[in-house]
Amino acid sequence: MQMKRLTFSDEEIVELSKLLKEREKVDTTCTPQISGIWSHNENWETELRLLLLYPYRVTVSRVCFIHKRQGIMTEALDFLIRFCRKHGIQNICIQSVETQELAAFCVKNGFTPNPNASFESRFGFIAGDYLLGID
Repeated sequence: MQMKRLTFSDEEIVELSKLLKEREKVDTTCTPQISGIWSHNENWETELRLLLLYPYRVTVSRVCFIHKRQGIMTEALDFLIRFCRKHGIQNICIQSVETQELAAFCVKNGFTPNPNASFESRFGFIAGDYLLGID
């Protein structure tokens, strides 16, 4: 049995690159990878890495923005939810959440800590992987 391989289309990459350029005010390079894409600017201050495990999950494995608390991750999440619905993907995972700010973003947007890949940090928030089911 051959597994279907899913990749981001050229149009989807352009949409994501446009979002980053408009909101971060920097040019980004988007490098296709075996199972996803890695977008970043020249000095890596802006970074967004997305991995695909079709049909189960899209994983945000790296996220870093110059302009924080400006709605950029909310727009990226909207893009990912549309992508998942279009392709029948069941979950979005934000991997290795290490800050209170990103943990709060996850909770605010309906993500829950993965009980098999999270822990209470010494700073009083749940660190680790957060999952969002897509309906």
